[in-house]
Amino acid sequence: MSYRIRCYTLFDITKTGVLNRKAPSTYTTEEIKIWEQKRNTQLNYDTILQVISIRSQPENNTSTKEILINFKEFGHFGFLFEDEEDQKCWYFDFDIAQAKVFYDGIDELGSLFTDANGVPIIKTNTAWDKLPQFLDTSPELKNIHFEIINDE
Repeated sequence: MSYRIRCYTLFDITKTGVLNRKAPSTYTTEEIKIWEQKRNTQLNYDTILQVISIRSQPENNTSTKEILINFKEFGHFGFLFEDEEDQKCWYFDFDIAQAKVFYDGIDELGSLFTDANGVPIIKTNTAWDKLPQFLDTSPELKNIHFEIINDE
């Protein structure tokens, strides 16, 4: 039995494929800024994959998608977020082979939320400016959410 899980976050986790650690030496200052943005969002995506990989190997990962959400309507992020304007949110889906790997005795994904809490993440200029520099799964300031979208 496997699960399809969706990860939502307020951090830019755009999967860009920029994996090199240093920008090409031929880049102009403007090209370096663009490269850094792409590299940082890829690092954020990789960080979340590493958190998931503590307990399971994510498979069949989709590309990241960006959507606009309203905190009150969306309801998956911290209750202290009261911004009236729509905010950017990124998400992707993945499969895990073992359904109970994240079960903590209370919640099917409880260990995944515990593992993600407090993990440092890179703030980019494309994400909401009121975010901390770490993943937070507390009810007040939750900025990452996982949910099972399909259990086969």
